Amino acid sequence: MTHHHFLSILAFAVLTFCPSELRAQPRPKIVVGYASMSSVATTLWVAQEKGFFAKNGLDVQSVFIPGSPTLIASINTGDVHMAYTGGTATLGAAVGGLDMKIIAAFANFIQTDLVARPEIKTAADMKGKRIGVTSIGGTGWMSAMLALEQIGLSPERDKISLAAFGDQRVISQALETGTIQGGALAGVFSRRLKRSGYNFLGEVEKIPLVGTSLVVKSDFLTSHGPIARNALRGMVEGHGYVLNPANKASVIEIMTRKLGVTDPLAANDGYDDYVRRTDKKAFVVVDGLKNIQRFMKLRNPKIGDINLDRLVDESILRDLEKSGFLEQALGGKIAAR
Repeated sequence: MTHHHFLSILAFAVLTFCPSELRAQPRPKIVVGYASMSSVATTLWVAQEKGFFAKNGLDVQSVFIPGSPTLIASINTGDVHMAYTGGTATLGAAVGGLDMKIIAAFANFIQTDLVARPEIKTAADMKGKRIGVTSIGGTGWMSAMLALEQIGLSPERDKISLAAFGDQRVISQALETGTIQGGALAGVFSRRLKRSGYNFLGEVEKIPLVGTSLVVKSDFLTSHGPIARNALRGMVEGHGYVLNPANKASVIEIMTRKLGVTDPLAANDGYDDYVRRTDKKAFVVVDGLKNIQRFMKLRNPKIGDINLDRLVDESILRDLEKSGFLEQALGGKIAAR
């Protein structure tokens, strides 16, 4: 028997009789929920579709659960392990006694425009009208509230009602049919409307608001730290892929397929808008949480007592920064599979 032949038989024997724990472990399955069917979910979709979660040893299923408050509730029951959602729902959960942690924020400024029908040209024209948002208590709702504040309107005083539609595609259609007069919409939907004579109210892009973030329950972080770490690594790599201009066509393909957008101009707008308005480093801008707290405590004074720093746990992100991983991934140097 040749030496080489003997080694291959030995290798076969070791593999065959190897205890199961030495064999390749199946990848942990985790469910990541997201609450907005809009381009704001792009980084999550790309991380999943381009294999970045798999590369980091996870089998991730991303699930659309309309409305951030509903999504947070399913994190509480354990049906969802991580949420891709904003600070508004996270603060709402915290005041309800849920110990949630934001581990990275991929948006720290408003990502939606306040779009008004063509006949609504000024702030005053919006009085007494209806505005569509994804969910009451979600990021889109908070974006609309902050935009209204910026242009000097108050829903209570000016009789403006905010209605939940669950899906930005539906908000867009409701605006066009005149069911509503305003809507909080991301660029993939808003820019097309602007070109056909709709108006944007306010200059919202500079307003701090913690939007799409990776959010987990505290005890998940304690008991499944390595999984949270690998999920965040996958997200950061996916984010780097999105931000790399070389991948534009590939990112647009995913975004348009998920949203059912067929207009190439709208797709291009959606991509450019997302890249411009997303956060490049994913660290939480605390002013974006203060803005939310300031608004929410008007309805629930207890929200004013929440220590915002306790809502954030950036320890994994800081480690990834220290090791140079963050810079490498966001520099687009990590390839998709």
